[in-house]
Amino acid sequence: MSFLQWNCRSLKNKIIWLSQPPFTTSEFWVSRKTFLKADDRLSFHNKSIFESTVTTKWGGRLLIGIPTNMSGRIIFENAQDPNLEMLAVEIQSHNFTFTIVNIYAPHGFDIKQVQNFFSNLKTPTFLFGDFNLHHPFGVEKHLHQKAKNFWTG
Repeated sequence: MSFLQWNCRSLKNKIIWLSQPPFTTSEFWVSRKTFLKADDRLSFHNKSIFESTVTTKWGGRLLIGIPTNMSGRIIFENAQDPNLEMLAVEIQSHNFTFTIVNIYAPHGFDIKQVQNFFSNLKTPTFLFGDFNLHHPFGVEKHLHQKAKNFWTG
């Protein structure tokens, strides 16, 4: 499986890029900050597109693209925090089921907000996102603790 993760910072003006490598060679697309509007529709002959319907000021909508020969369904969209964007798509390919989770989290994101969702997943999961966290070895104490909590639960 090949994945392409991208903070695209507006997809409309970069749509031509999607017909070029590495997009054409990646099976799965996971994008944030698409800034697509609700009435914008993307269509590709070899991808099924799943988009978040809710947007935050910072996240700009999420997108997950999967091959058309696989079936998928949105199993979670959004979270309790109005600044947090989350999109989870369960994918079935032959006899194998897995989940792709795409998150855009604001600074100060606390993993406890979505831990219950993760603990209830029954399929192998690929987690992608922009968590706005610094490495736990960072120098700022408050950022250090939030990053440590994210990685260790």
